[in-house]
Amino acid sequence: MSGHIGDLSPAQEEALRKLKASLSDVTLPENDDYFFLRWLRAVKFDVQRAEDRLRKHLEFRREFGADTILTDWSPPEVLVKYYPTGFFGEDRDGHPVYYDNIGNLDPRGLHRSCKLEDIVKLKVMQSEMWQAKFREFTEQKGRKIETITCVIDMENLSFHRHYYRPGINLFSELSGVLQRNYPERNHLILVVKAPRIFPALYNLVKHFIDENTRSKIVIFGANWKEELLQYISPDQLPQAYGGTRCEPDPMCTNFITVGGDIPPEYYMTNLTETSKEDMESVVVSRGSSYEREFTVELPETVIRWEFITSDHDISFGWYQKSGAKRRRFLPTMTEMSEVVPMKRRNSHIIPESGSLLCSTAGIYVMKFDNSYSWTRSKEVFYSVKLLPPDTELSVPLMAAEEIVEEGTGEEDEFYECGDCPGDQTTQGSDLSPGDQTTQGSDLSPGDQTTQ
Repeated sequence: MSGHIGDLSPAQEEALRKLKASLSDVTLPENDDYFFLRWLRAVKFDVQRAEDRLRKHLEFRREFGADTILTDWSPPEVLVKYYPTGFFGEDRDGHPVYYDNIGNLDPRGLHRSCKLEDIVKLKVMQSEMWQAKFREFTEQKGRKIETITCVIDMENLSFHRHYYRPGINLFSELSGVLQRNYPERNHLILVVKAPRIFPALYNLVKHFIDENTRSKIVIFGANWKEELLQYISPDQLPQAYGGTRCEPDPMCTNFITVGGDIPPEYYMTNLTETSKEDMESVVVSRGSSYEREFTVELPETVIRWEFITSDHDISFGWYQKSGAKRRRFLPTMTEMSEVVPMKRRNSHIIPESGSLLCSTAGIYVMKFDNSYSWTRSKEVFYSVKLLPPDTELSVPLMAAEEIVEEGTGEEDEFYECGDCPGDQTTQGSDLSPGDQTTQGSDLSPGDQTTQ
């Protein structure tokens, strides 16, 4: 039995009765059977777990002022302008539609311009808006509406922007908050414009998403506009997604925030992922450079770095040693190939960090170059971590080596060497977007609630 009204087994009906009786001493935000059944389905009808979660939820509501958050709290301007979400229209089954342009989310900018508490409060506020939408739609339709359809736009998703430890930690935090406090709220999750790197990034966060949520996901291929119309009629869909609505533009930005890179003027301070006390330091003398070798023993290892300079910029890059070259009558010289281009970084203004996916084992060389400066030495604080291929990260997503820089204030840089596989769609955690639609796949939409 599904565990929904009208489709309950005798055991499920008994669990519903027990849960309602166990919570008769508290005032709940809702008090109908639909409400209690959502909490029971989330824990597979374990009455004690459902009761414990609901009591903790009441504490959560008091802590964040959820009952009055729609009238008593306003998000910081940076979240209003750059957090890429919004409600618009309804799907063909009468559910409200929520848009999440996760590809235009700037995790690094959020990390530097917002407190975690404000981002959590924004998600609580949006979840309470969902509650209001459900009541509105239930009244309009004359039947119970308690779930939403999410359209997840993956355009601009990249390692540069989204493979960022504080951003992944933020996703984990938000996902946990929403699943614990607003369970069973998704009808469908429709993913459009998913790039080839989507599976790799998903592997980092899928453990935070429950199995029931993953079963709701539909990933569209190249004909995503036509396929989206099967779920949402044109008069309920922005022009940018294949519909007819334009309010006041094809993205319907009166309702949906587009997002994008957060300007540095919103930054609260220069934040690093790791404090200076936990970093190594080196002084690169004027007119000189500093190199350090790292041995990568396994292919598909990820090198993760971050650094900051006390004053003034410095040039930075990565090389891979490619072997020794014998030269007639001269000493043998070790050849190195550049894998992350050497260029000057404004790391005294904004900390630099980045990732390098190593397709082959070998010796990789990090280099700080101050040879262009004849008057100033540069103090550098840096941290480098080698992340061996994990079971969840070793999926052969691409045959090519991918090198990703994650500096700020410049265009995303994505380098490829070798051949990449063709576009095709595969079932399971290897899934990469292609020319067909896949439903119920093991891929995540982003920081949404469960259904």
